Amino acid sequence: MFEKQQEIRNELKTLIIMGTCPCCGSVKIKYREYITNRTFGFQCFNCGWQSQYNLTELKEASANWFSI
Repeated sequence: MFEKQQEIRNELKTLIIMGTCPCCGSVKIKYREYITNRTFGFQCFNCGWQSQYNLTELKEASANWFSI
């Protein structure tokens, strides 16, 4: 379970901070926000990779990105 959480954190960091696909490194990423269930979806147009994350996963992953 810890490995899955770490994988999610790494994927989100790559997607949001670097702006690239965690699978192939392409910048051709499509982003969607589903407000009704607070889900964020990403899709790569280069390799076809896609994934969805919920708000809790995003908050947990971003907690230590920028320390003041």
